[in-house]
Amino acid sequence: MRLLCLLLCLICTSASARAADSWEPLGTTAGVAVQRKTMADSPLFAFRGEGTFEVPIGLLITVLKTPDLAVEWVDLMTAHKVVRPLTPDQNLIYESYGLPWPLSDRDYLMTETLRYDEARRAFTIDYASVEDASMPPKADHVRARAFRTFWRLTMLDANRTQVEVEVFTDPMGALPAWMVNLIQKDWPWKTIDGLVGRAKRGDIRPDPGVAAWGQ
Repeated sequence: MRLLCLLLCLICTSASARAADSWEPLGTTAGVAVQRKTMADSPLFAFRGEGTFEVPIGLLITVLKTPDLAVEWVDLMTAHKVVRPLTPDQNLIYESYGLPWPLSDRDYLMTETLRYDEARRAFTIDYASVEDASMPPKADHVRARAFRTFWRLTMLDANRTQVEVEVFTDPMGALPAWMVNLIQKDWPWKTIDGLVGRAKRGDIRPDPGVAAWGQ
């Protein structure tokens, strides 16, 4: 009997681990396939969006790297600024997001780390929440936390790019998990759609860091 109980426990544990590691498809909107994943020890889901688009990678990188453009295309964003550079490839940044009434607006203080990978023809930005005395929490915002959150752009050819975004954040405050998940589930496709649309507007130049890729 004890052996049977042990086997059942192992089976349940294995099934739970597989569930936590697997992505559940939620559908495709505007060319973006959205998925969610159960995170261990959290009632919140991680969400990701992915799609391939007819836009050069250099234009997308320029949009991602230009702070003044962010509020034009990131879903719900009301402010984005670089507080200060930390290294040539890393910045301390501040972002705020407006939520529907009666919810309080949220903000984030994060590092963003930029990486160019010519061998894989990929560009990534990774985000992680931090604390810094220069940017304490504001009275009219709830300071949220970002965990596994990143952008990844992969060059497929001169005019096609695979775009991925993954977000796992905790908005903190008195928000039920079901409401957080409801708000966040559309963010990946709306924001990727915004990124692609902004890159196609014709008023920006491609990032020089990828000029030699594919040559």
